[in-house]
Amino acid sequence: MSDPIFYRKPVALSIEAHGAKRFRHLSDYAFARDSNAVPVGAGEMAPAARHYPLVFAAKAPLGVVAILGIETGKNLFVDAAGKWAGEIYVPAFVRRYPFAFAEREDKLILCVDEAADSLREDEGQYLFNADGSTTPFLDKVVEFNREFHAQARVASAFAAAADAHGLLTDNRAEIETRGGRKAVLGGFRVIDRAKYDALPDAVFLEWRRAGWLDLAAAHFLSMESWRNLLART
Repeated sequence: MSDPIFYRKPVALSIEAHGAKRFRHLSDYAFARDSNAVPVGAGEMAPAARHYPLVFAAKAPLGVVAILGIETGKNLFVDAAGKWAGEIYVPAFVRRYPFAFAEREDKLILCVDEAADSLREDEGQYLFNADGSTTPFLDKVVEFNREFHAQARVASAFAAAADAHGLLTDNRAEIETRGGRKAVLGGFRVIDRAKYDALPDAVFLEWRRAGWLDLAAAHFLSMESWRNLLART
């Protein structure tokens, strides 16, 4: 798998290697503490927009990204104890850890981070039954990851369409903390509202059919969430 963040020792999940493994749910997001941005899927853009700025990756692979912090290596929503800020939406990319799908020759391979603290042998929910079949818990994991993968592809298609129509413009955020320190975040793009409003009617109809108008609306709404980052900086 190619995800560069969170996963320290990702391998394909298998009965041979993980037949005795269990998953223990931990309300500990320390693994995400050093990540100031994560991908989001199309289906979660609306709830995520209420808490995070949603922007577009400046380089391939194109997609939608939730900004979690102004400075590289600092997630403003995870405290010293590893707890995610209360009443704040937790992106699916974070919630799926330590599992994730990898694409190999057009096939989806479920992977797991063998270095994750939640993967254990002494307690938790088994991943496989004694006969080698998957447990109901693992079946739910597969479904969750499959849905996230599908929604991430929709977000990628939306980003590619916005790019193809020349709507994306380079942007950066400049924030001054209460202590007077300035932080600058760049390397992302946003939709130019004037260019978006000038799209031909035929394109708007195409986007409505694809469900992308709602995604654009979520993106625009999320720009108000820069204030959330400022309040936490």
